[in-house]
Amino acid sequence: MYYDDLKTNTDINICFFSGKIVSEPNFKFFFNSKKYISKVSFLLKTENGFISSKKEQNMLIKIVAYNELADFVYRKFNINNKVIIIGYLKKDEIVICEVYNNLEY
Repeated sequence: MYYDDLKTNTDINICFFSGKIVSEPNFKFFFNSKKYISKVSFLLKTENGFISSKKEQNMLIKIVAYNELADFVYRKFNINNKVIIIGYLKKDEIVICEVYNNLEY
């Protein structure tokens, strides 16, 4: 979807996460901004570690999306939806580039 964000952030880690949305998506509008129109943010609870992994811990991660993708996420996702997210690191949050839902894992 938003590979232009990935191209401009090639020096930053690209991340892949799967898990459940555990907070209501929070939608905001930007006023007087040339780059962003809207933003949505929520918390994602990741899956447990791999079966062969000794780490069985979940993580809570702040996820954000901007503009058209923010509108899409706000309309389509709710608490307890299972998602896979492809994004990149930006400060203390993950910015979504692609998101997939209706998964059975």
